[in-house]
Amino acid sequence: MRKIIYKPYFLWALFFINLIGSIYGFYWYHQQLSETQGILKIFVPDSPTASLFFTLALFMIIRKKPKPFLSLMACGWLIKYGLWAVIINTHFYLIGGDYTFTNFHLTLSHLGMAAEGFLFINDIPFNIYHLIIFICLMIISDILDYKLGIHPWLFAESQWTIAALSIVILTTSISIYSIWLYKKRY
Repeated sequence: MRKIIYKPYFLWALFFINLIGSIYGFYWYHQQLSETQGILKIFVPDSPTASLFFTLALFMIIRKKPKPFLSLMACGWLIKYGLWAVIINTHFYLIGGDYTFTNFHLTLSHLGMAAEGFLFINDIPFNIYHLIIFICLMIISDILDYKLGIHPWLFAESQWTIAALSIVILTTSISIYSIWLYKKRY
């Protein structure tokens, strides 16, 4: 599998898929962005930001000038927000929400995001500074999302607890996994 994912045709395919997904994702958030004040807007669209970072990371890999910190951020956030969206959509289904084709599409596309993150994160030669900044940024993002209420809109108010709990578990798990990868490498 490692040989295939770094083939130019595969990288370019992922590049365009993620670019289109990022554009659609930012559009998806247009209403929430219009209601969010000032600089906080940049912290609202979690998933499209993750896929945009990944698009940029892929571009740098294609150009043979990989950026380890960008790649770590992209892969970590793809995993985090990919799995978070799967949890939220699945939870919505389980509580009897009106689970539509849109929810199904969101579940599958975000599962794909997480899979991309897992495919690439193991090969990133990040250093201890990248790791510390990455973990701090994930924690800051969570605090902003759940203390200031700028997390992605939920399908039902009753999902707030599962959303907050799952994001803490995901941030903790990804942080531990990233630390493990770093220790394994060095």
